[in-house]
Amino acid sequence: MDEKKKSLRKKVERSVFAGNRAAAAKELGSTGDPEAVPILIKALEDSSPKVKIAASDALGRLNDPAAVPGLIKMLAEPESTVKKTAIIALGKIGTPEAVSGIVKGFSDPDKFVQKESVKALMKIGSLEAVSGLTKALGSSDIPLKKTSIIALGKINTYEAGCGLIKALEDPDNRVRQRAVKTLGKRGNPDVLEDLMEALKDSRQPVQEAASEALRKIIAASDSVPVLVKALDATDRNVRKAAIEALWKAGTPEAIPPLLRELDDADWYLRSRAADALADIASPEAALGLIKVMDIHDSPVKKIIVNALGKIGTVEAVEGLVKALEDLDSSVRETAALVLGKTGKTEAVPGLLKALHDSKNAVQEAAVISLGDLKAKDAVPELLKILDDPEAMTHKAVISALEKIGTPEAVSGLARALENHGASVRKAALKALERVEKSGNTLEKVKNLGTSGFEVSE
Repeated sequence: MDEKKKSLRKKVERSVFAGNRAAAAKELGSTGDPEAVPILIKALEDSSPKVKIAASDALGRLNDPAAVPGLIKMLAEPESTVKKTAIIALGKIGTPEAVSGIVKGFSDPDKFVQKESVKALMKIGSLEAVSGLTKALGSSDIPLKKTSIIALGKINTYEAGCGLIKALEDPDNRVRQRAVKTLGKRGNPDVLEDLMEALKDSRQPVQEAASEALRKIIAASDSVPVLVKALDATDRNVRKAAIEALWKAGTPEAIPPLLRELDDADWYLRSRAADALADIASPEAALGLIKVMDIHDSPVKKIIVNALGKIGTVEAVEGLVKALEDLDSSVRETAALVLGKTGKTEAVPGLLKALHDSKNAVQEAAVISLGDLKAKDAVPELLKILDDPEAMTHKAVISALEKIGTPEAVSGLARALENHGASVRKAALKALERVEKSGNTLEKVKNLGTSGFEVSE
């Protein structure tokens, strides 16, 4: 083996044919022979570009720092391939001195040499390499800056992140846009504030890239403090992503920021925050919603009411009953309707009181919910309404009595056949027909002596 190495070294030094010298140099690189390094360094001065390329490649594989000065000299050669091979070799050696040489490639007029320099520094990834890539951001060459940004994005260090943040200040919007996208791909929440600042960029493509980058970071984060910070973003899509991430987190720490989002200027986001709180459905969420209800306007109150209805706990029902006293009748109406969907009998006393509300819409909502809850205790009050010729909720009462279905309720339906309103009588008759078909409570109804309705045998 030693004889073969000696033979290869002689060929590199003495062969008159450039092809033979190049082939021998290439083979020496694969032998791992440290004694070949001085000969290969000398071969860098060969008159043939082929030999220079082979020697550079071999020195890169042998990875000896002693070759760095000679490889740096190769960057002054006119042939692009010679320079590129030298840069690749320097990248494999990767010492600080090698990095200094690679950085020189940024000023080369050949774009391919510049690109190879960036790739070499990216592979090294050292502090010196990051510093070199950051220097490239000061170039006037836009493609070089964009390529350097991509390289920095693949180096997962704090220093590389700082370089990308610096690129956000570049005068060219294409460079800023690339920096924003790259920061998003890295997914590091430490740059959240910088990206939020980029949302205010003068150019829309940069704003859109910042929005997308922030959403990627938010989607990958389960840190509530990070998500809370994102709620301050000027972009609604970013705030939406933060709300949904807090929703997914579902922790007690997520509740206060979601409650705060009920103040968002965007109606849809207020609604999403309320939906999130409803889905979390904890006592803390219910109590938080109840607490903030009084400080919001009617549209937000109705969102809160619907959220409390979805939570449906005893605490939520208490909040809904309280909403039956709101100054805005539309809030009272919404609360009355939602209470019927909770299935909680604790809602009945409040709904009975709402039967006497000053607004017909609220009265009707209370009647509907009492029917949905099958509230037997409500039958006497519902029958009073049915007997009141001035009441506007007769048809709703008939539906409620049918749902409640007790003998007393069915008796009330029979009495409604004598109501002065034709539509009410018709509704009562249809309700009684449905009761008859179901067979429920009919024997008991017979014993009540109802007038105007005969049960067929």
